[in-house]
This record gives sequence, C-alpha cells and structure tokens, in this order.
Amino acid sequence: MNEFILVDKKFHNIINRMVYGDRTLDRNITNKIKVIRQNQDITLKSLAEKTGLTEGYLSKIENSENAPPISTLRRIAMALGFDVSYFFLPDSDDRNKNPNIEIDRAGNDADERFSARPLEENDYGYEYKPLALGKKGKNMEPYILLPDFEPGGVVQTNGEYFMYVLKGSVDFFYGADKYNFSIGESAYFDGHIPFQAKSVGKEKAKLLVIIYPYTRS
Repeated sequence: MNEFILVDKKFHNIINRMVYGDRTLDRNITNKIKVIRQNQDITLKSLAEKTGLTEGYLSKIENSENAPPISTLRRIAMALGFDVSYFFLPDSDDRNKNPNIEIDRAGNDADERFSARPLEENDYGYEYKPLALGKKGKNMEPYILLPDFEPGGVVQTNGEYFMYVLKGSVDFFYGADKYNFSIGESAYFDGHIPFQAKSVGKEKAKLLVIIYPYTRS
C-alpha cells in the first residue's frame, strides 16, 4: 500500500511539472491565490471552510514556490469565484504592461481627459476619441464622441452599440424614430438599422459609445 502511494505521488508530481512547466509559473499561481483572497477580504479560515482544506495547508500553498495539485487548485479557484484557467494566464511584473488590461490615465476633470488626446473626424463627420488603443484582440471598441449641431452622416453597420450621455443633450435618429437623450441616459441598439445623431443646446454633447462589431451570417 505504501509503495502504491509513493508511486502515485511521483506520478502526480510528473503531471504537475508537465502542466506548470517552471518555478516562475508556480510562484505566479501561489501569489495570485494570496492576492485574490486578500482583495476579497477572505480569511484563511473562511477559504478553508469553502474548500475543505486546512488553514495550515492553504497558508503553506500561498507561501510556497510550488503550485498545488490541479485538483486542489480547482477547489481553491471555485471558492474564490475564478475559473481555474485564470491562474495559468501570463503575468507581468509591470502592471502597466499587463496585456490583459489597458488603462488610460489623465487628470481628474473629464474635459481635461477628453482634450488629452487630439480628436479625430471619422467618415461620418463625428468628432471622436478612441479609447483603449493599446488593447490587443479586444472584442469591443470604446469611443468618446462629440456630435455636431447638424446631424452627422447616416451610420449603418453590423454590430451592437451602447451609447451613454456624459454631457449635454443629443437628438438620436434611429430608422424612422427620433429620440432625445440627456446626461445620464443611455441606449443599446443594433447597428443594422440606419442611425445618426446631433447635439442639442448651447454646447456639444459628449457621448461614451461602445461598439461590439460582428458580421451577420
């Protein structure tokens, strides 16, 4: 029986090495467990209750250079509300270079943030500023958009749109319908219906627009 357990442990260690690969990944995994737990204000005692593991074993994992067995990692991931695959994503010592997140920073004032990057004019005549330019492989396209006081060109594309009014008021023409939106109001709509917008009032409206592009089959 003891010989079987010894062989089983050796086989388990081989599988772990095949999955984890190197010590750097091991340490990233154990560090993520500790950071996520602390960020969620979960105590070792609470995590132990959720996983069925002991506090001492969990503490040992968090401070170890070796990642736990896959089965144990699954239990911990489930207790923390994360998919186990997250622990295997590449990490970066420089959070500003983390490929999984793109951060735009500037002053506290919204107008200063808006003027931090020059406005461009798209094919439809709307002034806009693209956001998250450095994020690779993104599925959504976020913009800050300033409609003119005259309706811009008619837009009709595949995809879904979300529009949120940050400042001012805007008339929104969607097919044969007309809507007015003011600060704090929003709309989620399909892009295959022709649409256009114009600012209403003394100053141009400012919109947050998020596009999810796709091709209809």
